[in-house]
Amino acid sequence: MGGPVCRLGHSHVLTPPEPRLGGTTSWLEVDGGHLAVERVGRGPAVVLLHGWTLDRRMWTMQARALANRFTLIAIDRRGFGQSNAAPDRLRETDDLARLADRLELASFHLVGMSQAGATAIAYAQQHRDRVITLVLQGISLAEIPDHANASDRIPLSDYAELVRQGMLASMKRHWAQHPLMTGLVGEAAEISAAMLADYDGRDLIAGPAGPSARLDAVATLCMPVLGMTGCQDTPWRRDVTAAIARTAPFGQARFIREAGHMCNLSHPVEFNAALAAFLNRPLQPVPDATND
Repeated sequence: MGGPVCRLGHSHVLTPPEPRLGGTTSWLEVDGGHLAVERVGRGPAVVLLHGWTLDRRMWTMQARALANRFTLIAIDRRGFGQSNAAPDRLRETDDLARLADRLELASFHLVGMSQAGATAIAYAQQHRDRVITLVLQGISLAEIPDHANASDRIPLSDYAELVRQGMLASMKRHWAQHPLMTGLVGEAAEISAAMLADYDGRDLIAGPAGPSARLDAVATLCMPVLGMTGCQDTPWRRDVTAAIARTAPFGQARFIREAGHMCNLSHPVEFNAALAAFLNRPLQPVPDATND
């Protein structure tokens, strides 16, 4: 992973990150380093936050299909992708605030996937005037019981030990078979494999992953909120998605037929249609395609 700074005479010039989505890239300076940012499209701004072991390439299908209607802004979070800022989940809300200020986003739509759901919720709580709508894709929430007996438990401590022992490849092989990572074929599988290949485990070495969002926080959200995941995601993630719809004052849920946790990659046509419909008409009910 190359650093963002190259020398030109006596000054430092930030060479933009290599584009991953066909857009315009830049570096966002944050505490302890830089985050890779990519913008593509035109129209209302939509900020996209990726999940664990992933990077902004997970939004490839969305950039391809939605850039004619929205300005998609995707970042590589701390510890992932091209970003070189040290992993620190507690700083990610501030990173998002810095991004909004830097890009002069008076208001925008916000999408948080899986691990990034906690950051998206925290930001929406703290900056209610800026978040038009909030989309929470396959996130985790504290206070939701797992009736399926830890159906999607991630053995983070075991993974961290493997990385410390220099067995990153073994950790990746195990994670690639986890229910949250399966269900991809063709180009979607290639994108997922490329992201996992570049994952270096530095966040696991940095320590605990950080706090999960809590259900009571969802109850405080005043903007339209869409919980979305696949019908084949783990039972617990589906329970969390349904709880978002019940708990957020303006909440609703959307389940993508035959899709799993990575539904935006595996079933982009259905996902993009549901996302665009919500962003365009957030207060209208989104048809529920639940088929459990």
